[in-house]
Amino acid sequence: MTTDSEIGATVARHARTTPDGPAILSPEGTLTYGGLSARAGRYREAMDAAGLRAGDVVAMMLPDGPDAIAALVAAFSAGLAFVWLDEDQPRARHQVILRDCAPVGLITDGGGLRRSVATEGCPILVTVAGDTAEVAARHEGGRATAVPPNTSCLIYTSGSTGRPKGIALRGGNLTHFSRWLAQRNGIGPGSRMLQWARLSYDAGYLEILGALDAGATLVIPSSLEKPDGARIRTLVIEHEPSHVFAVPTLIRRLLLAREEAADGPAAHVRAVTLYGEPLHGSLVSRVRTHFPAARIYNLYGPAESTVATFHPVPEGHEGDVPIGADIDGIETLLRDADGAPVPDGESGEVWLRSRFLANGYVGRPEETRAAFLPLEAAFPGGTGAAGSAASNGGRDGQAERIYRTGDVARRLPDGSLLFLGRGDAQVKIRGARVELAEIEAALFTDPAVAQAGVGVHVDESGTAHPVAYLEPRPGATVEVSPLHRRLVGMLPAFMVPAAYILVDRLPTTSTGKIDRKSLPDPRPYLAPATGRAATAAAEPSGAAGPGGFSTDTERRLAAIWRRVLNVAEIGPDDDFFALKGHSLLAVRITAAVIEEFGAEIPVRAVFEHPTVFELAARVDEELAGTLGDENAAPAAPPA
Repeated sequence: MTTDSEIGATVARHARTTPDGPAILSPEGTLTYGGLSARAGRYREAMDAAGLRAGDVVAMMLPDGPDAIAALVAAFSAGLAFVWLDEDQPRARHQVILRDCAPVGLITDGGGLRRSVATEGCPILVTVAGDTAEVAARHEGGRATAVPPNTSCLIYTSGSTGRPKGIALRGGNLTHFSRWLAQRNGIGPGSRMLQWARLSYDAGYLEILGALDAGATLVIPSSLEKPDGARIRTLVIEHEPSHVFAVPTLIRRLLLAREEAADGPAAHVRAVTLYGEPLHGSLVSRVRTHFPAARIYNLYGPAESTVATFHPVPEGHEGDVPIGADIDGIETLLRDADGAPVPDGESGEVWLRSRFLANGYVGRPEETRAAFLPLEAAFPGGTGAAGSAASNGGRDGQAERIYRTGDVARRLPDGSLLFLGRGDAQVKIRGARVELAEIEAALFTDPAVAQAGVGVHVDESGTAHPVAYLEPRPGATVEVSPLHRRLVGMLPAFMVPAAYILVDRLPTTSTGKIDRKSLPDPRPYLAPATGRAATAAAEPSGAAGPGGFSTDTERRLAAIWRRVLNVAEIGPDDDFFALKGHSLLAVRITAAVIEEFGAEIPVRAVFEHPTVFELAARVDEELAGTLGDENAAPAAPPA
């Protein structure tokens, strides 16, 4: 029986055979397999000493890098069902996740991150730093768990009910798919995998398990580097990864940074696997120009199945790229609204038949039953061409089931699938699944909003941005700025609307639903703002100096804003959002702050402190080392 807990033994084996082989390259330096095995062993000992046992749900929150990888290896080895809390998500979202899956404790660092997560009802059990892991408290309670048995980890995606939805990944699935992906991509000793995905996504675990299982090296940017194409470019030059696994939005940022720097072709990249968003031939052509020696693949799979199809992209492909054919352990079926098979060449919902499916959704039995079906639902007269034996349990005893993806595709003559979109209001924004209803639910927290709809605008670079459309209540006025700040405290940065458009009445279909195709064109509202002059009228009370800036930090920060936002003048109270700022521009500002001040602030800080005056104070606190709990996140209502 394949289990994800095997990774600890595998790392230990590599440590015995190649103890000096590089396991991790990061801003902290090189960590060998010998060092990784020892560090993971110490973390495992601390987890055991803290009273953690196989099947316990634990929350984990560590900076991207060697500590995070070692702690993950330890958690997998211990059989814990862990949930990763992304440090760049708001506190209110952390609270919702913690209440939902009820972890027995938190594994975190001894510094800034432990201050930024709400731990009410979730005590810190283990603190991690470098080669040490200390027991902060011991779990002495009962063994009750909110997740099904044999759950390896929890992935939280956007939920249609307005709160995040936890997917309970079944033990062994990640190892099965990561081994398949490593073999298919030719990953082995000497390979270098760029670990680009956020650790709260299943894609990150594919990268980590695939590379470590094969004895390859992980190249790990910091969490602040991952969204920044220019800094990833520097990392690619310095460490020369051979394998890149990324969503199209991220690869576009890297290619743009390389083009701006006039970089020549990089022959060291041998494979580029793209996933999570529709892929077009024009992007493939750019990838080939930059990485001429690389094989290019398109991969598809929702978190409920991790991976489903795979497509090697041939030279000269134009137009939309197919998502490909079935991989080992998966059978794709196309069905109509009644569950009947659709003829080849016609569109249908993608159903996945496999024993490598998630256990279901945390605390949502009805949604689990609706999405995960017994084989009889797809084969009422039998189990299909693959035979009935598989339905009684695979090699590991897990019965095959059906997962209804909600995705729509068409079968091509060669048997591969062409992705056509969603059958509902779910979308992909920068590789992450987003239920537009979750953003709409956040908008309805404003009592002045009568109706709310959310659309998605794709800019000229191919990046998707959510856009909010608001219908005010009669006689009420929607104040956009405080509403925007409320959403910043509730949603991940990529889900915060890039614009808010007030309408007299939202367009609806004949059934009374929001007619998203008829929503007004958002481009005029997303056009770059001109900024306002930093005149005396714009100065805060007591401000001094040129342009109303009272400190050197404010003046230097204003120069960054002018450059990044492409505006002529900036005042101390100019608002980042009012200047048409969005999460990708916030990435560029945080990168510039690091370069200018040497202060690392998260991308969320730009949203949480959206004026030059406020953000300068945040930077000064970081430089002074005085950032406390009160500055970790803004006050926010329960989500």
